[in-house]
Amino acid sequence: MAVAINADVDTGRACGSLTHANLHMESGVGATWVFQPPTDPSIRAMVIADLDRHTVETRSVWKLRAIGQGWADGLNGLASAHGSMSHDHESRP
Repeated sequence: MAVAINADVDTGRACGSLTHANLHMESGVGATWVFQPPTDPSIRAMVIADLDRHTVETRSVWKLRAIGQGWADGLNGLASAHGSMSHDHESRP
């Protein structure tokens, strides 16, 4: 599962306007992760983190990976980087 933000669809803003954004996760064993994505004014969409569940020695475990990768061309860039297509906001009915 990817945790993503897209700041440009309705507001025209970039990720630089997210001055207080962070991802905070806690586990059942007391571990805590906090990741604050970069506030780059040229980035309009960003994948903040990737959360995967997999098996290690017959146990199911979760893996959280902070990413912070952004695209200046917004949701269209993010979608095409992941093999998908996005429709521009203006083309929606």
